[in-house]
Amino acid sequence: MQDEFLRLQEMLNKTILFVTHDFDEARRLADRIAIMKDGVIEQCDTPANIVLHPATEYVAKFTNDVPREKVLTCGNVMEEIGSDADFSDLKVPHNAVIETVAEAVLNDPNPVAVIDDNNHTIGVLHRKSIIHILFGKEGETLSSSQAAGA
Repeated sequence: MQDEFLRLQEMLNKTILFVTHDFDEARRLADRIAIMKDGVIEQCDTPANIVLHPATEYVAKFTNDVPREKVLTCGNVMEEIGSDADFSDLKVPHNAVIETVAEAVLNDPNPVAVIDDNNHTIGVLHRKSIIHILFGKEGETLSSSQAAGA
C-alpha cells in the first residue's frame, strides 16, 4: 500500500497529507512530519531533525525507540573536513541512509568522504559517528559538528 501511495504521489506531483500513528510509516512516506498531541502540533520538521532535535519532551518520548540508523543520512551526521583528512577510497552519498552504509564505513579504518549530487566531497564520516548512532546511549545527541548536516 505504501508503494502505491508513493507511486501516485510521484505520478501526480501533488502535496499529500497522510495521517498515521506509526513514525516508521511517516518516515517512509514523508519529507516533513508533524507530531501532534491533543490536537496541537508539537513539532513539524524533517524526520532527521525530529529525531536529532526533539522540540518537546513529548516528541523525545515519541521518537525514543525510533532506530536512528533508519532515519539519519550521511549528510545529517557528517563532520567538517579536517586539513589532515586521509580519506578512504570509499565514498558515500550525502542522502544515503546510515543503515545502508554502516557496515562499509565500520569496516574501513579511514574516514569516508561524503559526497554531494555532483560527486564533490562535502564532509567526512568517521567510524565513531556510526558507532554512536548504532549504540549511543538513550538521550544522547550528536555534537553540533556531527549534526551540521541536519
